Amino acid sequence: MKAITAFLWKTIVTSTVEQTVRLVRKARARRVFVIGENTDALSYALSNVVEQLEVLNHDGLHSVLARSQTELQEGRSFLSAKDDSFDLCIVNFELHQVDPEVAEQIVRECKRIAPNALLVDFALAERNIELPSQYVCSLAEQFLHRGHWDIYKNYIRVGALHGIAHRAQASEFANKTIWGGGIRLLLVG
Repeated sequence: MKAITAFLWKTIVTSTVEQTVRLVRKARARRVFVIGENTDALSYALSNVVEQLEVLNHDGLHSVLARSQTELQEGRSFLSAKDDSFDLCIVNFELHQVDPEVAEQIVRECKRIAPNALLVDFALAERNIELPSQYVCSLAEQFLHRGHWDIYKNYIRVGALHGIAHRAQASEFANKTIWGGGIRLLLVG
């Protein structure tokens, strides 16, 4: 099962990076902040496209979240970036790894530091044809990341990517479906 999930993850990362770079170019974003990268693939691809790139990787984000419990509980800013200091904030496969309330706050922080955010994560199937992809993604999450299966289930219960964006009061500008519909790139503002 590990070999299958590793292959699927590599395929997902490749597709996601390609589509993210396309959307960054289309948005003409020059200053980009990436939250949650757990490989170097996205930052490497973006380094040739943007003028300023700042990355808060997966471990760095979770360290910030652990240190910022008071700010999170009070709904205050927890990232050190100044208001409107970036053109685009990208959240890369992090929203499903934290409690839905924290995911909402991450999206709100993105809206504070940039006019637009690109949310990349697992999504609920919108059509029956997308159900197999959603099922495969959930299986990968269950077996690949055993420690956060309950958090992932809560993420799905609140509507996954679209639910988090809605709860954070973000307006949807673009919705790019990839990998059979189980993953979406959602451009919000």
